[in-house]
Amino acid sequence: MKTIAEIADEYERNLVPLRQRRDSLKAQAKAEPSAELRIRLWKRVGMLEGMIFEGTSAIRTMRGDLRGK
Repeated sequence: MKTIAEIADEYERNLVPLRQRRDSLKAQAKAEPSAELRIRLWKRVGMLEGMIFEGTSAIRTMRGDLRGK
């Protein structure tokens, strides 16, 4: 059985590819000449931002950083 600290570390490692994908999509969206495709790319960026935010919040909770707030 894993400890909470081990699970938090695993979550942190899983966020790395999400951040890389988000950054890649941001760069692609900025360079995209088609407005329609640019909008779809920014929507994906927004979804990834939400996933990253939720993951980061979960990590902070598991590590006790949000205690008492």
